[in-house]
Amino acid sequence: MKNNNNVKNGFKYTHRKLSLPDDEENWNPWGEEFEIEKEMEKDLYKVSQSKLSRNQTLNFRKFKEKNKAFEESESFTVEIWGKAAISLFLWEHILEAKLESKMDGIWSYGFKRIDNLKLKFRTGPGLITTKAPNDVKHLVLVLNGRSDDKVSFAKMWLDFLPQFRNLLSVVLILLGNEQCHNEWLMPYMAKYGGLVNSTFIVYDSPLVDNMNFYQWPLGVATYRGFPKVDPKTLDLQNSRPYICNFLGSIYAHSSREKLMNVIQENNLTDFCFIKARYEWQPKETKNSLSIYIQSLHLSDLTLSPVGMNSECYRIYEAISFGSVPVVENVMTPGICSASKTHMAPPPPLRLLKTFKAPLIFVNDWSELPKIIAKELKMSLEEKIERRLKLIQWYESFKLLLRDNLLSVLKDNILRR
Repeated sequence: MKNNNNVKNGFKYTHRKLSLPDDEENWNPWGEEFEIEKEMEKDLYKVSQSKLSRNQTLNFRKFKEKNKAFEESESFTVEIWGKAAISLFLWEHILEAKLESKMDGIWSYGFKRIDNLKLKFRTGPGLITTKAPNDVKHLVLVLNGRSDDKVSFAKMWLDFLPQFRNLLSVVLILLGNEQCHNEWLMPYMAKYGGLVNSTFIVYDSPLVDNMNFYQWPLGVATYRGFPKVDPKTLDLQNSRPYICNFLGSIYAHSSREKLMNVIQENNLTDFCFIKARYEWQPKETKNSLSIYIQSLHLSDLTLSPVGMNSECYRIYEAISFGSVPVVENVMTPGICSASKTHMAPPPPLRLLKTFKAPLIFVNDWSELPKIIAKELKMSLEEKIERRLKLIQWYESFKLLLRDNLLSVLKDNILRR
């Protein structure tokens, strides 16, 4: 393939590599699906909600219908306790609320009012069972159930809930197991005698029924410092120097290894920014994060090979910068493939498919050269339109998720 050069406003844009900074031994590639997680964890453009609602097949509640009984009732205070990093995605990205810290980060907190709900968010190592407000009535608890040690920690919190004598309703948001083994949660559900009324769970869990269990997105890696991107600050109008990007650790016999082989065999490094490591490094640096963010901002596509699960942070991080994720439409080991939510698209990436996320799906990385060839034929105007639609979709997606969460929360409150 030949390089596609463009001259615009006196600047020459090329699809050859730029010389981005390299922090050498300190660089930590984004191998998020394989790394050990840290212990501590409106719209610029609006798309018609009714249009997106018609595209839904997960039988979500009708967001446009106001709950008159709730609106006519008194105000309710809802505590949101974050004991998993995905709580920051909930608070800052979905609810679009501010966060303040005190005591050098021991506590972080925020407040936001939406309709008749007074939301109070708390997180940080200072938030422990015996120090949490004991007069809580309505609670949204955010926990991590990804691994055995995280499940043990999550159970400690769930086992402590009966100690809050005034507790009336509980909504759980859970980072689920990547193989969808979340059976341990069942005894804690109100349906089986527990205190949890509703659970929003990450990954394509077979438990999702849109009555007791709902699906929740993984979101961006807030615990690694990935920022909340303001769409108004993005340059969506100019040529981007790379067609695609991939930064990550390469593991033997993995999808990433196959991707790298396809890239090298087809000389795609002439068109894409590639930075690969063959050894995982434990520490993130400001420079490595900066390189990663630059790669998203400077690329039209972001290559997203599967890891332990098909859903990864990279998908949402790319979308937030207007870079279209190229994802594998393949299942990973586990029981996620057993998901059979009524009328929903099949897994993987059921939630994104349900909301018709404008992604590029591949069944095998051997399809990549054809995708690159197609990109070379696209005009700048076509790419600009695609970026705008991607950003529009993401902003509406987050808003609809917020409305669905609040709808479930309100329903639980009114039942009490």
